[in-house]
Amino acid sequence: MTLFADVTGLFGLAGTALVVVILLQAFWHKTTAFWEVVGFARDYDLIPESWTAPAVRGLAGAEAVAILLLLLPVTRPFGGLVAGVLFAGYGLAMFAALRAGKTSIQCGCGGPPQTISAVTLGRNAVLTLIALGVAIVPSGQVVPVQAGAAVLVALTLWFAIIVLETLDANRGQMRRAAAQNAKKG
Repeated sequence: MTLFADVTGLFGLAGTALVVVILLQAFWHKTTAFWEVVGFARDYDLIPESWTAPAVRGLAGAEAVAILLLLLPVTRPFGGLVAGVLFAGYGLAMFAALRAGKTSIQCGCGGPPQTISAVTLGRNAVLTLIALGVAIVPSGQVVPVQAGAAVLVALTLWFAIIVLETLDANRGQMRRAAAQNAKKG
């Protein structure tokens, strides 16, 4: 096996694991806090209110399908494609809401409570690229060491995303605290 194949395989595995974890988080949020997510989705005001609950159920179903497809090497490319479409769609919904001047909507992504912003758009763009990368990177034979390394990389990236989302969610409070400290100092 060449170094390129090893690195490509690690990227594919780590990307797959990361996308699966993020989709699991989103699926879990939609199924355990369904009405909260429906409320977030209604705030986007992109579809008629009566369609929102079925749309959220449909999105949770699409996330579950993507997760299942990502778990098998033979269907992984399709899972990456479905995940990429979901991440891109969520990003487009956020972009449309921001463009309409709705700057105080909660993302509803399943992580820390976070208002949609350029940061959430950027995150979804990166996740879309990772998911599409998973769709095009060939999946080959995996040895346990590679799988373990990929899972560690994915979990590290997931924790980094959670930290960045938490910082973004608290950005306004941090700015107010800094301004108050500047006035005192």
